Amino acid sequence: MSRRDKYETSAQMNLTSMVDILFMLLIIVMITAPIMHAQVDLSLPKSSAAHITDESAVTISVKSNGTVYIEKSQITLDNIPKKLWELKQTKNLKSVALRADKKVDYGTIMKVIGAIKDGGIEDLGLVALPEHP
Repeated sequence: MSRRDKYETSAQMNLTSMVDILFMLLIIVMITAPIMHAQVDLSLPKSSAAHITDESAVTISVKSNGTVYIEKSQITLDNIPKKLWELKQTKNLKSVALRADKKVDYGTIMKVIGAIKDGGIEDLGLVALPEHP
Protein backbone atom coordinates (compact mmCIF):
# COMPACT_ATOMS: atom_id res chain seq x y z
CA MET A 1 0.00 0.00 0.00
CA SER A 2 1.46 3.29 -1.07
CA ARG A 3 1.49 6.45 0.96
CA ARG A 4 -0.89 8.13 -1.45
CA ASP A 5 -3.58 5.48 -0.91
CA LYS A 6 -3.26 5.79 2.84
CA TYR A 7 -4.11 9.53 2.99
CA GLU A 8 -7.07 10.53 0.89
CA THR A 9 -7.87 14.17 0.36
CA SER A 10 -11.28 15.43 1.32
CA ALA A 11 -13.19 17.92 -0.80
CA GLN A 12 -15.29 19.09 2.18
CA MET A 13 -14.45 22.19 4.14
CA ASN A 14 -14.33 21.92 7.92
CA LEU A 15 -16.28 24.91 9.30
CA THR A 16 -16.14 23.97 12.98
CA SER A 17 -13.13 26.10 13.84
CA MET A 18 -14.45 29.07 11.88
CA VAL A 19 -17.81 28.88 13.67
CA ASP A 20 -16.00 28.71 17.03
CA ILE A 21 -14.04 31.84 16.19
CA LEU A 22 -17.18 33.68 15.07
CA PHE A 23 -18.98 32.80 18.31
CA MET A 24 -15.98 33.96 20.32
CA LEU A 25 -15.94 37.29 18.46
CA LEU A 26 -19.66 37.68 19.02
CA ILE A 27 -19.25 37.12 22.76
CA ILE A 28 -16.41 39.65 22.90
CA VAL A 29 -18.51 42.26 21.09
CA MET A 30 -21.50 41.62 23.35
CA ILE A 31 -19.38 42.08 26.46
CA THR A 32 -17.48 45.16 25.31
CA ALA A 33 -20.33 47.04 23.57
CA PRO A 34 -21.89 48.43 26.78
CA ILE A 35 -18.45 49.54 27.95
CA MET A 36 -17.79 51.40 24.69
CA HIS A 37 -19.87 54.40 25.82
CA ALA A 38 -16.71 56.02 27.13
CA GLN A 39 -17.74 59.27 28.70
CA VAL A 40 -16.45 61.71 31.25
CA ASP A 41 -15.50 59.91 34.48
CA LEU A 42 -18.02 60.92 37.16
CA SER A 43 -19.18 59.66 40.52
CA LEU A 44 -22.92 59.55 39.81
CA PRO A 45 -25.47 59.66 42.61
CA LYS A 46 -27.66 56.63 43.27
CA SER A 47 -31.43 56.70 42.92
CA SER A 48 -34.26 54.22 42.92
CA ALA A 49 -35.64 56.09 39.90
CA ALA A 50 -32.54 55.43 37.78
CA HIS A 51 -33.22 53.81 34.42
CA ILE A 52 -31.64 53.53 30.99
CA THR A 53 -31.82 56.78 29.04
CA ASP A 54 -32.45 57.18 25.33
CA GLU A 55 -29.27 56.27 23.44
CA SER A 56 -29.98 58.90 20.77
CA ALA A 57 -29.85 61.72 23.31
CA VAL A 58 -26.80 63.92 23.64
CA THR A 59 -25.06 63.59 27.01
CA ILE A 60 -23.99 66.65 28.97
CA SER A 61 -21.66 65.87 31.87
CA VAL A 62 -20.67 68.10 34.80
CA LYS A 63 -17.55 67.12 36.73
CA SER A 64 -17.09 67.77 40.45
CA ASN A 65 -14.95 70.85 39.74
CA GLY A 66 -17.76 72.38 37.62
CA THR A 67 -16.35 71.76 34.14
CA VAL A 68 -19.04 70.96 31.60
CA TYR A 69 -18.76 68.53 28.67
CA ILE A 70 -21.03 67.82 25.72
CA GLU A 71 -20.27 64.18 24.96
CA LYS A 72 -16.45 64.19 25.39
CA SER A 73 -15.62 67.79 24.46
CA GLN A 74 -15.32 70.47 27.12
CA ILE A 75 -17.57 73.50 26.71
CA THR A 76 -18.25 76.69 28.63
CA LEU A 77 -21.62 77.29 30.22
CA ASP A 78 -22.28 80.25 27.89
CA ASN A 79 -21.72 78.14 24.74
CA ILE A 80 -24.15 75.34 25.66
CA PRO A 81 -27.29 76.96 24.12
CA LYS A 82 -25.48 77.73 20.85
CA LYS A 83 -24.09 74.19 20.57
CA LEU A 84 -27.50 72.65 21.33
CA TRP A 85 -29.20 74.83 18.69
CA GLU A 86 -26.58 73.64 16.18
CA LEU A 87 -27.22 70.01 17.13
CA LYS A 88 -30.98 70.55 16.81
CA GLN A 89 -30.49 71.83 13.28
CA THR A 90 -27.97 69.24 12.10
CA LYS A 91 -28.94 66.07 13.98
CA ASN A 92 -32.58 66.81 14.87
CA LEU A 93 -31.70 66.66 18.57
CA LYS A 94 -34.74 66.47 20.85
CA SER A 95 -33.45 65.27 24.21
CA VAL A 96 -30.46 65.67 26.50
CA ALA A 97 -29.20 63.35 29.23
CA LEU A 98 -27.58 65.28 32.09
CA ARG A 99 -24.89 63.46 34.06
CA ALA A 100 -23.48 65.28 37.07
CA ASP A 101 -21.03 64.24 39.76
CA LYS A 102 -22.72 63.91 43.14
CA LYS A 103 -20.36 66.56 44.57
CA VAL A 104 -21.47 69.28 42.12
CA ASP A 105 -23.16 72.30 43.69
CA TYR A 106 -26.94 72.48 43.14
CA GLY A 107 -26.60 76.02 41.77
CA THR A 108 -24.22 74.81 39.07
CA ILE A 109 -26.70 72.11 38.04
CA MET A 110 -29.48 74.69 37.81
CA LYS A 111 -27.29 76.93 35.61
CA VAL A 112 -26.61 73.99 33.28
CA ILE A 113 -30.32 73.12 33.16
CA GLY A 114 -31.09 76.76 32.35
CA ALA A 115 -28.53 76.72 29.53
CA ILE A 116 -30.06 73.50 28.18
CA LYS A 117 -33.53 75.09 28.21
CA ASP A 118 -32.09 78.19 26.49
CA GLY A 119 -30.78 75.81 23.82
CA GLY A 120 -34.37 74.88 22.98
CA ILE A 121 -34.35 71.44 24.60
CA GLU A 122 -37.49 70.55 26.55
CA ASP A 123 -36.83 66.83 27.02
CA LEU A 124 -34.18 66.59 29.74
CA GLY A 125 -33.25 63.38 31.54
CA LEU A 126 -31.13 63.11 34.67
CA VAL A 127 -28.75 60.15 34.79
CA ALA A 128 -28.14 58.29 38.05
CA LEU A 129 -26.97 54.86 39.12
CA PRO A 130 -29.50 52.36 40.43
CA GLU A 131 -29.59 52.10 44.25
CA HIS A 132 -29.78 48.31 44.32
CA PRO A 133 -27.68 46.51 41.70
